[in-house]
Amino acid sequence: MLVAQVFGIVSALDLGRHGVHTTGVALSTRSETWNDSDGDPVTVHYTKIGFTVGTERHVEEISGRYTTGEKVRIVYDPESVNVVRSEEDTGLGGLIGDFVGVAVLLAMLVFGVSFVISWYRW
Repeated sequence: MLVAQVFGIVSALDLGRHGVHTTGVALSTRSETWNDSDGDPVTVHYTKIGFTVGTERHVEEISGRYTTGEKVRIVYDPESVNVVRSEEDTGLGGLIGDFVGVAVLLAMLVFGVSFVISWYRW
């Protein structure tokens, strides 16, 4: 999980630096809800965004909740146009939650390793 989290952060930052910045239009939003490990509901929103590259129209899904017809600043990979994120999700501010997740996972890893070492020595 830690590796996946770090990879997600690095790829988002890389897309923000090297991707093509443009404006798309929100077409529709859907939500997914599930219960976390404590049984509390967690809802995540995804929005289909329409945008044009050259003369081709593309529709891709990004995370976030946007009103239909709203203009959304996005970044896409010019080599793989289906890789799209909102500009918010490619900057340091948008990735704060991911950084917190990495910190928590690292703390769990350190605690687990120290527990195993202390248990082994005992």
